[in-house]
Order: sequence, then C-alpha cells, then structure tokens
Amino acid sequence: MRIAIFSDTFPPQVNGVANVVKESAEELAARGHRVSVFTISDNSKKCFDNKKNNPTVVVLPSLPALVYQNERFGLPSFTRLGQLRKFKPDLVHVHTPFMVGWQGVWWAKKLKIPVVGTHHTFYDHYLKHIKLDYNWTKKFSWRYTVAYYNRCRLVLSPSRSLAEGLAAHGLKKPIEIVRNPIDTNLFRPALGAAAKAKAKKSFGVSGQSIAYMGRLSYEKSVDQVVKAFALMLKKMPALKLMLIGDGPEKNKLRKLSETLGLKNKIIFTGFRRGKELVAALRANDIFVTASKTENMPVSVLESMAAGLPIIAVKEKGLAEIVNQGGNGFFTQADNPEDISQKTVALLDRPELMEKFSRASRALALDYSKEKVAVLLENSYRKVLKQT
Repeated sequence: MRIAIFSDTFPPQVNGVANVVKESAEELAARGHRVSVFTISDNSKKCFDNKKNNPTVVVLPSLPALVYQNERFGLPSFTRLGQLRKFKPDLVHVHTPFMVGWQGVWWAKKLKIPVVGTHHTFYDHYLKHIKLDYNWTKKFSWRYTVAYYNRCRLVLSPSRSLAEGLAAHGLKKPIEIVRNPIDTNLFRPALGAAAKAKAKKSFGVSGQSIAYMGRLSYEKSVDQVVKAFALMLKKMPALKLMLIGDGPEKNKLRKLSETLGLKNKIIFTGFRRGKELVAALRANDIFVTASKTENMPVSVLESMAAGLPIIAVKEKGLAEIVNQGGNGFFTQADNPEDISQKTVALLDRPELMEKFSRASRALALDYSKEKVAVLLENSYRKVLKQT
C-alpha cells in the first residue's frame, strides 16, 4: 500500500502523538509499504535516514503557536498538493484535527481517495493552556472534533473510553480500537541487579526511587505526585522522586518541591530520548502518575515495557491498560495520601514488585509496534475494499 500520513505534530517534538505517528510510519515502511509523512517541522526530516524503504517527510509551512509552548501552527499550502498527487497514495491517514489534518482531508477528497483518522486525546482537557477552559468551549471542542472525524471513512481510537466519548458526542462513522505502538525492543527491563544499580548510579540514585515520565503540565496533576512523595518520605526518608520530562509547570513544580522541603530529593531530568530515556526509567522502581486525563499514554506503556510496576488513577484509558493487583495499583484521584500509601506498601514488598514488573513487561508486549502495524494494515485493507 501507499500511505500518506498527516499530523500537526511529529518528532523532534516530544509528545505521545508524535511518537505514535513516527513508530507507525516506520513500522509500516519496514513491512514493505510506501509511506510519506506530511507535517510542519523542518527538523522532522532528520527522523529517518535516506534508506530506500524508509518513510519520506514532506514539510508544510507553519508558524509558532504562541498560545501553546513549543508547538507550531500549520498554514494552508496548495503547493504541496502536487507532491501528494505525485506520491499516488491509496489512502490518507490523519492524526490531528488541525490545519495539517484538515489539509489531509481536503486533499484526499480532491484526489478521491479514502481517509482514515485517528483520534488521540480528550482535547477539552487542554483548553486551560489557551485560557479557554469554559463549559461552552468544551462543548464546542467536542462538536468541532466530531465534525472533523465524521469526514473520515473509518475512525481509529487507542482506547475504548475515547471511542465512547466520540460516539456520545455524535460520531456517525465506524470506529475501531487500535492500540498505541511502542518500541518494545528499545524499552526493556534492566538485565539483572548489576544493570539496575548501574542505571541508578548514573542518575545519582543509591536506593529506591519512583518516577513520573511525561509532560510537566497542569492536566497531568504532577503536583499531586510531588505532594504524595512528601508523605512517602516520612516513612521512607531515603526515597527519591525522578521527574522525567519538561513542560510549562516545571518552575511551579520546582517551587512546590522547595516549599515542601524536597529540593534535594527530587531529580528533574528534563526531556530524555532513546537510550537515555530507557536508562532513566531503569533507574527507578515504580512509575507513578496522578493524571486524570490520559487516553492511552505512551509514557505509561514505555514504563511498563521497561518493567516498572504502575501506580495510577483509574481514569480514562489508564483503566484499560493497568491491571489492578496484576502489574500495579489504582489510587483515588487528587488524593496524595492514597497515592503515598499504595506506593509505600508496594515498595515494602520486593517479591510483589518483582511480580508486577514481569506482568508490566508481558502486558506491554501487546502494544509492540509490530503488532499494532498488523492492526493498522487490517483497518486499511477494510477501507480499501469499500472503495
């Protein structure tokens, strides 16, 4: 198949959607398909080398999105339509309902080829970033999103909760669940105690440590993890917390850590990629998140693949990927005391931690990019049979 992928976000941008698009494109190309990615960052071309079978990247014009840190806003461009026409795609796969995604829909209609769309997240939870966090804007966000995906032949969702949300708000097109892919060959547990100790040492950790990995932003409720960590230290004073990532709340979280007397107990690593990210995860013993807005978080899946037990809130997509009592524990939302109690209880039981670690790795294998590529192929073929 010849597949044109449209996304407003793509590496080197650091977020779950960008990672999903890259992993999908790369694996589809590895399976013999011709893939061309249309996106908006010049640096995106560096994500793939010039090997014959690798995806190509077409950069569309854009401007900095001033309302959202480190993001760009795509601009309409008809000059790239010729490149799409020359590529002769069998179908278009759109990943974002913004300008790049809209161009995918418009151009596919012009070329009379089918569109598959993946809806990745609950956009209404992100309106605070642009100072539009009101009930009417949340309703408009859903109407806008559903109107966009109703232009697709088939809609894909990583989680059942998001699929149900689309249906409840008026989606009329068929929808299927296709999991987010991760590189389970890269994200693997440390091989033995010595390798674990080496990873810890590289980050200045000598004993037990817990981690949050992802965007440091208000909707992730990282402040709840920091407050819970302060309570954990009363019972486990040698414990460390590693915050792996960056974002608009970083300075607030630093100030909160100082206010709670945690300045030397929390490690802010900033963004990490590739093997450095794997090493950071291996330096920890448990992954903790208090976020209530997750759909199918790549950060949690990658942590599971690295063998970390999970402490999470039973909300949205997290309820679908964490196995209570199997590879982790669910906690009450916005309850640092409950997060603290569950985490300390697990840290105190090394045999249970080992069991959860093995289970996390086993569960994560179902999200391997190889398995997800097969699901995508099946969805594409189903759409092409209808044309």
